[in-house]
Amino acid sequence: MRHVVTIWGTNLQTEEELQNFIEPIFDEDGDVTPSGFHTATGLEWIDEDFFEVHFLGNVKERTEFWAYLKEEYAPEAGAFSQQLSDELVSSLVDYPSVILLYGNESRYGSINEKLFALQKNLPDDGSPIVLLAKVVYETKER
Repeated sequence: MRHVVTIWGTNLQTEEELQNFIEPIFDEDGDVTPSGFHTATGLEWIDEDFFEVHFLGNVKERTEFWAYLKEEYAPEAGAFSQQLSDELVSSLVDYPSVILLYGNESRYGSINEKLFALQKNLPDDGSPIVLLAKVVYETKER
C-alpha cells in the first residue's frame, strides 16, 4: 500500500487562530464556505479523519512532536521516519502550528489521493501556511 503524509507549517500564533483557520463556515442554509486551510492549500476536499493539528507553543512541545513523528506517527514507523530530514526539524522551529494530512492508495480505494500530486512550496509572505514536507512510502498490504 502506498502512503503519503504532508506536513504543513502555519504562522498562526494562537490555538484559537488555528481553529478558525481549519474550520469550514456553514451558513443557515447549510452551505459551506471552505476553511482558510482549504483555500490556502487549494485542496477542495479532504477526509478529515486523516487530519491532525498540533499547536507547538514551546521547545519542549516541538521536541515531543518530532519524537512522535519519528517513533509513533506511522503504523510502520521505519518506512516513514527514515524519510524525515534534519531540514524538516529545523523548519519546525519557524512554525508554532503544524498540520499533518495523511492519504493512501490501496486495493480498497484511495483516501486523500490529491496529496500525492502536491509539490513542496516556498513560504509565501501572504499565506499563513506552507507545505514543509511530503513523505511518500510503501507498506505491505494485509
